[in-house]
Amino acid sequence: MLSEWFLQQNEFVTSTENMEKVDLAKCLEKFYLGARQKDGNYYKASSLRSIRAGLDRFLQSPELKKPYSITSDPEFLQANKALDAFVKTLRKDGNIAGVVHKDTLTREVVEKLFETGQLGPADSKYSTQLQNTVWFYISLYFGKRGRENQRNMTKQMIVFRTTPNGRQYYEINRGVAGTLPSTKNHQGGIRDEEDESNGKMFECPGSARCPVQTVKNYLLHLNPEADFFYQKPRAFGTAKFNPEVDPIWYCNSPVGEKSLAGMMKKMTSNAGISPHLTNHCIRATTVTVLGKENIEARRIRAVTGHRSDSSIDSYNSRPSLKQFHEMSNIISSFVTGNGGIPVEKPNASSPQAAPSPLREVNHQQFNMQHFQQFQQQPQGSFVGCMFNITNNYNFAN
Repeated sequence: MLSEWFLQQNEFVTSTENMEKVDLAKCLEKFYLGARQKDGNYYKASSLRSIRAGLDRFLQSPELKKPYSITSDPEFLQANKALDAFVKTLRKDGNIAGVVHKDTLTREVVEKLFETGQLGPADSKYSTQLQNTVWFYISLYFGKRGRENQRNMTKQMIVFRTTPNGRQYYEINRGVAGTLPSTKNHQGGIRDEEDESNGKMFECPGSARCPVQTVKNYLLHLNPEADFFYQKPRAFGTAKFNPEVDPIWYCNSPVGEKSLAGMMKKMTSNAGISPHLTNHCIRATTVTVLGKENIEARRIRAVTGHRSDSSIDSYNSRPSLKQFHEMSNIISSFVTGNGGIPVEKPNASSPQAAPSPLREVNHQQFNMQHFQQFQQQPQGSFVGCMFNITNNYNFAN
């Protein structure tokens, strides 16, 4: 992007890679203020921050080894001040939109994908449906972005394991070169931290949606002459291909990068889900689902490969659609004096009337219920010690 802008200007002659710091600072200031999207619109503040961070990583890469940072070095203070003032002006004048966070998948969305045939059972006989489901499980269980290294993924990059108790699972084969490619969070430089993500996808015995059996079925029908993990599905229903008879369901060529990048958009659009979702929504779903079950951020990072706990917290700090609905009901109750529209519940046969969020509460009954619950666990233990809890609260008040 910087190189494209550089070719269109005539003020600077020396390439940015070979500029002295003073000249590079002036060049970047001009670039920050002149950068535009292909349609001529301004970049969002988050995009400009990402562009600057990307340039900083590029300049400090092993190839260039610049001994400074364009985000913190004093020589670049004026350029960064200009960028900050520019973004504030754009925001004030209404020239840029806010950040659009990636939506997470709800249970209803997942059910809709299965109901409409975009996803299918482990024993699916439809090559495209089976591949969609495998792609979905790989993205969800391993918390990966939708397009990183997927086209180059090979059969050897996922490995089948069995626990001592006989439980089957798949995991990423970290011993195979290319399994952990350069990503946004892990650039792969000499100073970069190792990507320690190592998620596991365990079987769900007896379930028609068992992820392990789904992957097994998929691998069984891949083209043996191709090493690609995502191979183009053969045309279903043609005279040359009958899945009931032919064991090979896929072609000797990989699925295109653009096709993989648009998998979630295509599936949700075909299922009639609007607005459509993107591949990254699956990664956000992995973090959110685990966070709601109080899984520690450091353990979630072991699945997704995020670099910091704060990245995980940013996902879990956002209310879900159901929580937004509940908050809207509270406001509606304040305005109308009645409860709002009942919050939708998964698999509900018919909507139940939602109680008013501002309803009266029987405090004595509430206190006694909590007292009874409290009595059930008056003591506990840590490693090497035990504790007892004494409650002096008067539940009669």
